[in-house]
Amino acid sequence: MTHKDLIGELANRLDWKQTKVSETLDTFVIVMNEKLSENCQLSIHNFGVFETKKKAERISVNPQTQERYLVPPKIVANFRPSVNVKEHLKNLNT
Repeated sequence: MTHKDLIGELANRLDWKQTKVSETLDTFVIVMNEKLSENCQLSIHNFGVFETKKKAERISVNPQTQERYLVPPKIVANFRPSVNVKEHLKNLNT
């Protein structure tokens, strides 16, 4: 599903104009990015939890040259689905 498809689907279900849905979705993404950059956890009821995790630095090896190099630490976004989402996906597989 593309961004445009999502906006169209939400507009139909909410009976809103697509411009209003687009603005709302864009605002949500901005707030979410701000909170994640502040290292806050974002929990959405019946959907899941977005959070940031720090990955430690590590040594990696180039498989072609066997050269070792240090990969610096980094912060990554992580998503943990809720029990409802897990059950829904489990039911789709059966």
